[in-house]
Amino acid sequence: MLSGSSATEIIIFLVAFALAIIIAICCHEWAHAFAAFKAGDPTAKNMGRMTLNPVKHMEPMGLLCFVLAGIGWAKPVPVNPFNYRNFRRGNFWVSIAGILTNLILGFVFSFGFFMVDRFGGGGLFMYALESFFMLCMVINLSLAVFNLLPIYPLDGYNLLMSFTKPNNGFMRFMRERGMMVLIAVIFVIPLIFGVSIVFEIRNLLMDAFLSFWGLFI
Repeated sequence: MLSGSSATEIIIFLVAFALAIIIAICCHEWAHAFAAFKAGDPTAKNMGRMTLNPVKHMEPMGLLCFVLAGIGWAKPVPVNPFNYRNFRRGNFWVSIAGILTNLILGFVFSFGFFMVDRFGGGGLFMYALESFFMLCMVINLSLAVFNLLPIYPLDGYNLLMSFTKPNNGFMRFMRERGMMVLIAVIFVIPLIFGVSIVFEIRNLLMDAFLSFWGLFI
């Protein structure tokens, strides 16, 4: 049986994990909706998706993947590219908006984690604060890297579509087999090779951000 302190720390960690997922997903999807609106497409706004309300964005399978694999997704924001004032420019900014938002949040939370890790004391409050900043940094950077992958239906696929012909062989393959590739990237490859390219790149970003703050503090 867990001691009272250990049980409390586990509860704190789980709450921080849930909050980190909610913040990362809601900000990511809001950014897509906002970028689409600015590009001329009000679809997401009219459907109530230009919001930070987590109920509007959560997707059960994506949440389960967060729990099982440390990475997942939300309910895609609906857009109508035909409403964009300029298709390629609009598609680019809508596709990259969520990624940039998660990168910025990861950078900001890395500062919070750095400060608490370096100057914080002991106790449950500091443990909660450090866990929150750490998990927000980890989840946001994981989501940013994950969505950069050019796999349908991730943002990276739509981002690539801004620069290529939509009917080339790679894009057709991804539209047909994207979910299988996605499952392989999330579960199969890490299980076989013991390494995840998403987490490896995320760790490099984390190290870079924390090293950056170390230059000044």
